[in-house]
Amino acid sequence: MRWSKSLGTKSSALVVAAMALAACQTVDPVPEGSARIAQAWSRNELAPPLSGDYGKEFTLDTAYRVQRAAFQQFYQGTSALGFKAALTSPAAQQMYGVNQPLAAALPPNAQLKREEDGYHQVLKEFRQPMAELEIGFRIGQRIKTPIADVRALQALVTEISPVVELPEFAHQGADNKFGVTDIIASNAGARRLILGAARAPAQIDANNVAVTLYREGEVLTQGTGRDVLGDQWQALLWLVNRVVASGWQIEPGQLLITGTMGRPVKLRDGLYVADFGKLGRIEWMAE
Repeated sequence: MRWSKSLGTKSSALVVAAMALAACQTVDPVPEGSARIAQAWSRNELAPPLSGDYGKEFTLDTAYRVQRAAFQQFYQGTSALGFKAALTSPAAQQMYGVNQPLAAALPPNAQLKREEDGYHQVLKEFRQPMAELEIGFRIGQRIKTPIADVRALQALVTEISPVVELPEFAHQGADNKFGVTDIIASNAGARRLILGAARAPAQIDANNVAVTLYREGEVLTQGTGRDVLGDQWQALLWLVNRVVASGWQIEPGQLLITGTMGRPVKLRDGLYVADFGKLGRIEWMAE
């Protein structure tokens, strides 16, 4: 009996020691994962899926930390143009098994520059060229802490603009290996956008904006402001608070875009016209 008791005690001690060793060997995904993503971007390669490598340690919050760290490494401290929301429709969320949108940072060079004869998008710069019609909100004050409600948020918005986002959806590996945390960590495809003329917030009811995208006169998709979480201002409130929770500050002048109205559209050569009704129009040539 004494031997049995002693063996049990030693076994328990070994289990505790093994658990302690495993804890010491747990890898923090943030420094390693962000370095891998930043390196892929620097080589113009597809971002690697990280969720399979880190398992249950790779949570949503960890993915947002990886996203921020990779962004800061790659852009060497240059401020983001702003921030974007993704997966803002029930169908998109159901596809990835989540019940909330995602957020990402807009690259400093995201805004497509207008040439003398208009906007030109070079399709070969994208592996999977897409377009999404969105509404942009310009923030007039620094935001460092969560915003309590829509009314408080509305007081901080100085402009509303039509936006065509031109994301990059391509990624490494099969779709079933690239989960929602991988989308977050790789910055949710943020790449380029076209920004239309701004309006004063009092002039526009963002929820009632109706949009249509045409290619060479053919209707490709239609939508309204309420396609985005049912309410543009609630979507913006979610985005602001998610960005702050991820460790960012929102600076005066930064642009926040709230998600797709209608559906994302694959692009090919041609003249595109995005009609946002009272909010304006954006035309560009994809070539």
